[in-house]
Amino acid sequence: MMIRALALSGLLALGACSTVQRIPGVPGGDRNDTNRLETLLETRVVSGNILVIRVESNGCTQKADFELDVNRRSGGYAITVERTREDYCRAIVHGGVEIPYGFEELGIRSGSTVTVVNPIAGN
Repeated sequence: MMIRALALSGLLALGACSTVQRIPGVPGGDRNDTNRLETLLETRVVSGNILVIRVESNGCTQKADFELDVNRRSGGYAITVERTREDYCRAIVHGGVEIPYGFEELGIRSGSTVTVVNPIAGN
């Protein structure tokens, strides 16, 4: 019976680790700092209507962890990418992860010129 109780408590602890990213004010939860500008690994536009960003990841990074600020500028759009949730997982993800954003979901006309203003790692 004691072994079963220890096993159950271990499973519950592991389950809590996977949900901590969603709790504001807890490591891995929502960021509250003012400098959320993400340093990107790469950006590119695919097929004239999909913006792809490549970001660092520790294994749990997902699209919901970012906010994109889209501003209309003469000749196109300026986009700022901010990370709103830290990735406190411990996996090694070489080369980061790619996250696609359709122009339609960003409110941008297909074929428009976009410029991502975030810093790019190594530049």
